[in-house]
Amino acid sequence: MKSEEYTLEQKDGGWAYVVDGRHSPVYATRELAIEAAKGDQPSKSFDQEADDELEEGLEDSFPASDPVSATRSGHTGGPDRSK
Repeated sequence: MKSEEYTLEQKDGGWAYVVDGRHSPVYATRELAIEAAKGDQPSKSFDQEADDELEEGLEDSFPASDPVSATRSGHTGGPDRSK
């Protein structure tokens, strides 16, 4: 796509580039949209990283009876039972 002309459009939640009337996915920043339009591989957004982690967790735990948690705990170890 490096040789093609593109335009940028601001969308809800970010920016997209347009080539031949086709819109790209929405990127969080204008700079990420420009990188993608030029054919660079932009760094992953937070949402993309979370989706990738969830997908990896699903693949690693299949088949299982318990669903995968999409949240992280800031607490390590077991519950405090000193009471």
